Amino acid sequence: MKNYQIIFFGGDRLSENGPLSRLCSFAKKNKIKFLIITDPWRINIKVNDNKKFKQTLKENNFEYICAKKINLKLLKNFVTKETIAFSINAIWKFNEDTINLFKGRFYNYHAADLPSEKGAGNYTWRILMKKKKNISINIHEVEKELDTGHILKSKKIIIPANKKLPFEHLSIIRKAEKSFLENFLIDCINKKKFSKIKQRESNSFYWPRLNSDTDGLINWNWQADEIVNFIKAFSKPYNGAFTFIKGKKIRIFNAEKIKLKEKFHPFQNGIIFRHYNFFIYIASGKYAIKISLSDTIGLDKKISQYLGKKFLNE
Repeated sequence: MKNYQIIFFGGDRLSENGPLSRLCSFAKKNKIKFLIITDPWRINIKVNDNKKFKQTLKENNFEYICAKKINLKLLKNFVTKETIAFSINAIWKFNEDTINLFKGRFYNYHAADLPSEKGAGNYTWRILMKKKKNISINIHEVEKELDTGHILKSKKIIIPANKKLPFEHLSIIRKAEKSFLENFLIDCINKKKFSKIKQRESNSFYWPRLNSDTDGLINWNWQADEIVNFIKAFSKPYNGAFTFIKGKKIRIFNAEKIKLKEKFHPFQNGIIFRHYNFFIYIASGKYAIKISLSDTIGLDKKISQYLGKKFLNE
């Protein structure tokens, strides 16, 4: 069995060749021996150019193992007293035996703030909450509880007020994390001692993983700004917020709140009351919600047929 300097757990983000594959390319260029351990779900997600993560691994000749669970007996064959473990988008909750195998050299990259953005789906949760402060990316020690270990490296991120879609947040994070991760990797190989910052649990928030196909249902009884924000939060690279009309599921990726002189009764909420230049206008309390046909999947180009019809919550 081979011995490795780094064992990476996890995979790339949805619709992106990175961050793991980018870091592995850097490691390969610098002759750092590594192994990737990934899972059946992540190895089959679509990354950049609509190809699966598995194809990225094969094209780059990265050594990898795909496993539903961590096999500690097998893992011991790859680990020396110098081996470092680095989790990037891993789905597993690591047990104490796995953590202890690396003797304090087990780290996780969390592409969101700690401790205010623990958990998953952070870009969506952040947009839903209209959060503008305390945004950062972090590397922390792995403990048996998720996202609780001491922070070893952190970088503040500024998200401009006009960046309201997940892919815009991701674009900014992507630029910041490249050198952030590469420098940390080199520091690990060079056995740098890191200053450890304890997370303040009194300031922590934990949010669960989201699935656009089940969690993205629009409630047209919400206020207009809540609906618009919700639609933006589930936008690309995710599968979009969704609603139903005429028995058909419609995905929506962007929307705009429009002020009108008229005020709608709650009974009118969700009704398409106007179509104009490939835009539809939906009643929403004191406002209209304007949606471009190009920002939807499932609506027919003959949008006149939807006039007077109502988007449903189920």
